[in-house]
Amino acid sequence: MANGERQMPEHVRAAYRGAVDNILFLKRQQWLATNYVLLLYVAVFLISAHYFSRTDVARNWLGGITIAAFVIHWWMLHSFQRSIETFRNRLVWVYRSYFSEEERAGLDLRLEPRSYWYQPEAYVGLIAVSLVGAVLTAVYLWSVR
Repeated sequence: MANGERQMPEHVRAAYRGAVDNILFLKRQQWLATNYVLLLYVAVFLISAHYFSRTDVARNWLGGITIAAFVIHWWMLHSFQRSIETFRNRLVWVYRSYFSEEERAGLDLRLEPRSYWYQPEAYVGLIAVSLVGAVLTAVYLWSVR
């Protein structure tokens, strides 16, 4: 790790490790948030199927809970994705400051500016799963009598 024998100080090494750890943590949190919202959709479905007399008021309350859960889930994933972007920018700074051109090329580090939508597959996939769950729950609530 040299830029003309430039060594990475311990505090920069700690910041680098912290950024990597935070990215991994936030990705796990995205997955956990999706699991929890899917469990909520299942709970709404089961409550609707077994405990309510299927009145319009009960259906509307459960539908509102379903829609609110989807919106909150989207907002959480969005904020996690923004935080991931911040930590990725910190990593880019470390790569530029402490890795030579040859090392960056050998490690295939791309340092061009990346947008919020850099590698959105997991983010979009988790939102899609949540949307499908919310739609199926809402269809069941408002169409089955």
